[in-house]
Amino acid sequence: MVEKFGNRNAFWQALIFTVIVFGFGIMMGFFIEDHRAKYVNSNLLDSEISLLDEQLTVNSIKDFNISCDANVENIFNFADKVYEDALELERYDGASTFSNQLIVLHKKYDLLRLTLWLEAIKIKKNCNSDFHIVTYLYEYKTEDVEKQAKQKYYSRILAQLKSENREEVLLIPIAANMNLSSVDLTLSQYNITEFPAIILNEERVITDFMSFEKINRIILMNV
Repeated sequence: MVEKFGNRNAFWQALIFTVIVFGFGIMMGFFIEDHRAKYVNSNLLDSEISLLDEQLTVNSIKDFNISCDANVENIFNFADKVYEDALELERYDGASTFSNQLIVLHKKYDLLRLTLWLEAIKIKKNCNSDFHIVTYLYEYKTEDVEKQAKQKYYSRILAQLKSENREEVLLIPIAANMNLSSVDLTLSQYNITEFPAIILNEERVITDFMSFEKINRIILMNV
């Protein structure tokens, strides 16, 4: 009888311990998630301020006759910062299991990157610059295995392209399936029906597998 009572007591102790550990794990998960969201949101706010600053700089080209070289350098520096922030967001988002905060932040970043794209087009036109704008459109959290593989491939070769041509290529990744009207409206001009896709200098759309060498030739040599 004593042995049975001891076994039952041990069972309840183990159960209570398990519940405590499980509850602590959930609380830690929410804490980490909230910390991630706050950190990313802080970066986003900083990027939004930088974008507003960049927009004012673009307008100052005509109003104050500021050097186009300085404006092109600024847009590249800003694009690189947004790109690095977005990569960090993707890493956090891949580990996200407790809330939708990072999804909302992802939408804000996509709007930020769309604005960056439009501002880059303005600078290129107003300054008659010859840098290349590469806009990469992909599906966020796609469950299509084949599409996942294609997107990983595109991400890798475009990162290489940017790494090897930092001062010639402006790389802007945008998720195309976030139900953002401004993004949908802009993309409708290109009649793109499948993703991932790459828009080169607002003129050519690539949706098929291509080698790094071929895409590099198309962009840099206009072939």
